[in-house]
Amino acid sequence: MKNLFLAIFFLMGFSIFAQQQKHTVQPKETIYGISKQYGIKQDDLKKANPFLNDRELKIGDVLTIPGAKGENIPSSDGQIKTNVTQPEDVFIPKEDENFIYYEVKAKQTLYSLTKEYNITEEALKSLNPQLNQGLKAGDVIRIPKKKQDAPTETVVVPDGMHLIQRGETIYSLSKLFGVTEDELYIANPSLQTEGVKVGSFINIPKKGASKAVIQDGFIEHTVKAGETIYSITKLYKIKFADLLKENPALSEGLKTGMVLKIPLQDGANIIKAPGKIKRIDDNEINIGLILPFHLKGGSAQEKTISTDILIGAKMALDSLAQQGKKINLKVMDSENKSATIEGLLATTDFSKFDAVVGPLFATNFKSFATMMEGSGIPVVSPLSNSEDLLGIENVIIATPSDKAISDKIIEEIKANYKGENIQILTDDKHADLANYVSDQLNKSLSKPGIIIVKDANQLQQKSQTVDEKLSDGTTVKQEYFTPTIAVLVSDNNTLGNAYVERLKKFNAENVTAYGIKYVSAYDIYNDKNSKNIAALKNIGFTFGAVRLVNIYGTGERNTLNKFMDIYCVTPNEYQQIGFDIMYDLVDRMNKKGDVLNSLNGDKTRLATKFDYQKSGKAYLNEAVRVVRLFVKEEESPDDVEDIKD
Repeated sequence: MKNLFLAIFFLMGFSIFAQQQKHTVQPKETIYGISKQYGIKQDDLKKANPFLNDRELKIGDVLTIPGAKGENIPSSDGQIKTNVTQPEDVFIPKEDENFIYYEVKAKQTLYSLTKEYNITEEALKSLNPQLNQGLKAGDVIRIPKKKQDAPTETVVVPDGMHLIQRGETIYSLSKLFGVTEDELYIANPSLQTEGVKVGSFINIPKKGASKAVIQDGFIEHTVKAGETIYSITKLYKIKFADLLKENPALSEGLKTGMVLKIPLQDGANIIKAPGKIKRIDDNEINIGLILPFHLKGGSAQEKTISTDILIGAKMALDSLAQQGKKINLKVMDSENKSATIEGLLATTDFSKFDAVVGPLFATNFKSFATMMEGSGIPVVSPLSNSEDLLGIENVIIATPSDKAISDKIIEEIKANYKGENIQILTDDKHADLANYVSDQLNKSLSKPGIIIVKDANQLQQKSQTVDEKLSDGTTVKQEYFTPTIAVLVSDNNTLGNAYVERLKKFNAENVTAYGIKYVSAYDIYNDKNSKNIAALKNIGFTFGAVRLVNIYGTGERNTLNKFMDIYCVTPNEYQQIGFDIMYDLVDRMNKKGDVLNSLNGDKTRLATKFDYQKSGKAYLNEAVRVVRLFVKEEESPDDVEDIKD
């Protein structure tokens, strides 16, 4: 009977709490000033609002005011005393330092609000979880306030919050803010059910402020001095009846030091990074391949990329198996989502892998590689060569950077420079790279007079016509052309074709031309491109590229024939990438799968040349295919020459 009375007492107490007087903190207010305003002690104000023991007062904080108008003060034995009062209206400010508090009008929609305030629907819902149940007229929602000096398109991130970026995970966020994964989940209930959503806001928990942990499907909260039933239900947004159901001991009263079980959100999916991963030495070669297959969406092109890489990788492993290598391959779908990758880490024993190829794209690869640090397992980046990967342990960057290609061509120009003027053709995508080339040449050459243009017709070869007398006294007009160096910095095929057409109009004896990155106009094996190649050979054209298949090489011919026999195709770019990276990686491995000590030495595979150098904590492929086209003696310029690499 006593227990029943106490349970009823607590339930009544909870309903009373909802009627207590509230105070929204205004600018320049202090704990001392507020306590004086309501005639209460500062200690009582802090007891009614335990978060004030962990941090300073902030504008916009909604405080519970204890005392005669709605007391909520725990006694020394943990029991809660309340006085019944009439509810008073809660004052809601129109704005504070971080937010506008906006009352929704009739017929307004989420879409209209996102357009009016330049905020995404994800961000708006993360700041106002009630919007997941729909938008209602009269609702008061908070919208991030624009800074006066910020550009219109700038996204405002309120103090104490973080806007989720692509590639971020619970693990990476915990490292970024120096908190535990549990603290992030507890401070952001939406993370429990929805995971990390790009474009949404999350609260940044104060480091060490919460002693709660997640265990066996519950949050375990240790009661601190000054906490009350009301403050705990408010903190976790839980009904008292639900709290009592999981913690029957509360019927005897709340006491400091009690460990309460707080239910997680319905449908919670808590994903935590595994403990320390360490590679197992098992005398096998085990490879992981992580690709985004876009089974639940994505364009046809996106789906094709991963499929083609997989085709190339399987072809490489088949070739190596025929040479006696015993290889186990596990293919995993990343769905191009950071949460899926984090889930793979939580559910897959990665310690069995000797190397992992992927994830495919930069942000997800960086997150995954960061979580694999210290494992002793190399992680291969097939496409991304971002400089920030150099600081991650055991990363293998398979694709040389654009600057590496540029450096090779810059060396060619410097070695053959004879005072010519230099003209660089580029596009918006490669403008920074073109500026890099210009800067490097200006540092090395004496007043080269470099210009950068974005229209092939702006490439000019100046000339001067003079009258010259021949030995027989006849006067003839002679045209002299200014020696010119032209450089294309782009992989745009349309611009590449325009570039070659422009070069054809230059005087061949007074122009030297280069290409940084590959365009189809340089394709020496396409019969339809023979006229372009003949013109380029006539001026000794040189270009740098990451990949190029030498169809006359014995090994290359064998691989090309195998692709044709099995798939009835000549391998495209992504099939070449899959083949080359997988073949080079596994070919360097011993029977135990060790590879990091075998990365030295350059190797040329089907289309790619590999020459890994240690850069920071990573291994970077610095090999570039430099191709020179030239006319042999007794050869017509119309004949196509083999590549000279």
